[in-house]
Amino acid sequence: MYKFIIIMDKLKLAIGCILLVLFVGLGMAVYQQSKHIKELNDSLLVATNNNKAYEAERDSLKDNAIQFQFTVEQLNHSKDSLLNRLNEIRKQLKIKDKEINELQYFASLSQKSDSIVVHDTIFREGVVLDTLVGDDWSSLAVHAEYPNVLDVDYSFKNSTVVVMHNSRVTVDPPKKC
Repeated sequence: MYKFIIIMDKLKLAIGCILLVLFVGLGMAVYQQSKHIKELNDSLLVATNNNKAYEAERDSLKDNAIQFQFTVEQLNHSKDSLLNRLNEIRKQLKIKDKEINELQYFASLSQKSDSIVVHDTIFREGVVLDTLVGDDWSSLAVHAEYPNVLDVDYSFKNSTVVVMHNSRVTVDPPKKC
């Protein structure tokens, strides 16, 4: 009877240890899964923001800010021409990956149109003049037609890159004795 009680006590202890190990393992698994779910939610948020920005860029929405969120690794391995340009500028400025806070690209297009109607006839009948003078950054379109109409359209593209980063700079180095 005494042996039976000792065996039962050992069995209870073994079952208790097994249950303890099982609960600790289960707790660690739940913690790891919750951590993984948080990482997935963060990735989903970034992907959703980028998707909305790509849609806005595709739809050419004017007067709306388009913001993308990328990791440094995505920036370094991207095939997108704009991201490659931002990364090249960062490298030209000799900014390390860990020092980057933000890279911004601003693009704007300014357009002006004007029409002139002269009281006198300034063109011959049947004359229609359409010409476009420009390059990648600006263009001037002139349209003239009989008898006295002159239309001018001017557009100007502007782009700016802003780089924000952290760097440590020693202002007054310690003096050596």
